[in-house]
Amino acid sequence: MSVFNIKWLGLTVIAVIITVVVVNVIQAWQSTHFDCSGDMLAHYSDGKGDVTIRYIFSGDRGVAILRGEVVPDNGARVPVNQNVWFSFTRKGSDYFLRSENVSASTGTDKINPVLLKALPEFYLLANEPFYLSISRLDSRSWQFYTSRAPSVFCQR
Repeated sequence: MSVFNIKWLGLTVIAVIITVVVVNVIQAWQSTHFDCSGDMLAHYSDGKGDVTIRYIFSGDRGVAILRGEVVPDNGARVPVNQNVWFSFTRKGSDYFLRSENVSASTGTDKINPVLLKALPEFYLLANEPFYLSISRLDSRSWQFYTSRAPSVFCQR
């Protein structure tokens, strides 16, 4: 092999290595920097809920914005209007969230008991853990799982 061919082979190997590293860095960044919205339809023993959730992940922090309503069997609609700021760590497709600050525009500090039955405490109280498994389906959509069950199909 000539010196010229060895140099080109060396440059090609270096270019491939750089490409692989850059792709891995971009994919790692994309897994912790994204936002999407999805609908969560929940049925529980005394009613049902219809809530739209927007998740925004940015580094090791994020926010979940919930809008919708819960309707107990008695028909009295309870609005859902929660903002949940959280921190998270990620291991592969497993996301471990912890609520840090929760606000609701209900005008009161009391949490409606209907919401406590219908929503996980993570969305209602500070310092609550929550587990999500998130699978990226394509560049615009993700499937969120809780306890191995699909919970939210989330899209940009």
